[in-house]
Amino acid sequence: MPAPIDLFGLAPGRERTDIALPGSPERSAARVAVEDAEGRIWVAERLSPGQRDRRERLGRALAALDRAGLPVAAYLPGPDGRFTADGPGGCWQVSPFVHGDRLPRPDYVDHGPRGTALGAFLADLKDAATGVREFDQVPRFLLEEYVNGLLEAVRPRRPEVHAALTPALPALAPLFDAWAGLPESLCQGDFHPLNVIWRGQEVAAVIDWEFAGLRPALFDAANCLGCVGIEDPRALVGGLAPALLRALRGRDALDPDGFALLPEMVLGLRFAWMSEWLRRGDAEMIDLETRFIRLLANSLDTLGPAWRRIVDQP
Repeated sequence: MPAPIDLFGLAPGRERTDIALPGSPERSAARVAVEDAEGRIWVAERLSPGQRDRRERLGRALAALDRAGLPVAAYLPGPDGRFTADGPGGCWQVSPFVHGDRLPRPDYVDHGPRGTALGAFLADLKDAATGVREFDQVPRFLLEEYVNGLLEAVRPRRPEVHAALTPALPALAPLFDAWAGLPESLCQGDFHPLNVIWRGQEVAAVIDWEFAGLRPALFDAANCLGCVGIEDPRALVGGLAPALLRALRGRDALDPDGFALLPEMVLGLRFAWMSEWLRRGDAEMIDLETRFIRLLANSLDTLGPAWRRIVDQP
């Protein structure tokens, strides 16, 4: 079934199954690259049932960020101004395809310029977010509730995983206690280097906004740092990670309360990644994540001071 890009005012051309799309294919029911009659490439997504309202809200939010100059590959509005449209097979959205360069893994963790670019994007997002009100009425994400729910679900099914993760809980108590009072901002929700389209070491576009919403202001930075650290724990204090933190400091985007609990936030967000590995049944990543969570829980007293020294350097 050809993707109906004509719903969004585009002259149909041909599907480009030869183009590999970046990001997660699980964010929608189906997606494909499509070339229109003028030779431009678009990403057409057929939404899963129940996605329409959130994706419409997300379309409005990304349009506002696009107008503010952020590289976000915003969804295309249809003739009626809406960002979703009914067509063959269901509900559709269309966004521009952004060409990029391959991210070298794991070498990217040593690239300071990438960290500077990521920090600049997060600071720009914080500035632009003041004009985005699409998520004001959406229920807040509560990390303590999420972690406890995951552990309860895991207890009867994977008791060995439950036993391995439970000792990390006391380290999260200060973060859980402070969570509701931390300053919030609009966050991408799944921010890490693989959800960035790169041109060289610069950000061409940030993709996969499915989990966007209001979160503690350093939520995205914490998630990114955790993804860098699981590639190589030593990278948490060298290369990309300190460059990201310095870029945020230089833009006055390091919320002091959140920064004091940043190591705990990195640790807490790894439970969401553990949930993903469990859902996929990825034994290798479950084992790696378990070891990383233990390492983080045992390193909070050294990681926090190390990051403070980094951001205090002139």
